[in-house]
Amino acid sequence: MEQQKGSMLLKVMSIIMIVGGIAGAVGSLLMGALSGVITAVADNEQVQQAAREAGTTTGKITGLMWVATAVSVVAAVVEIIAGFKGKNNWNKPEMAKTLMIWGIICLAVSLVGNILFITSDAASIISILTGLVVPALYVVGTVQLKKQA
Repeated sequence: MEQQKGSMLLKVMSIIMIVGGIAGAVGSLLMGALSGVITAVADNEQVQQAAREAGTTTGKITGLMWVATAVSVVAAVVEIIAGFKGKNNWNKPEMAKTLMIWGIICLAVSLVGNILFITSDAASIISILTGLVVPALYVVGTVQLKKQA
């Protein structure tokens, strides 16, 4: 029996990225709704006073929330696209370079997202690791696939 070539690591990471991208899209929708609520109450004097006591302004808070929402949406879309491309091409060595580029884009977007999380004090080692490890393993899978060419 002939063994099917391809990178099983790429296939598995692609499926995880699809699921993670869909979860990220849902989270982005929730974050967008929360950003809208925060923006709506930002004019309240009590909210502004609480922000000043925390050493910031409501404008900075709402601005960061909208930027984080935008980055989350982009990350989710890129992750879903990369996931489907990897799942559909995990056994096509001629696609390895294109898939590697998608993996690197996912890593870059994840890095930007993690920097935002770190600066907002909402960082968790689990989110940082999963945000970087899954795309990194996807790239490793593309390298495995490329070696079959």
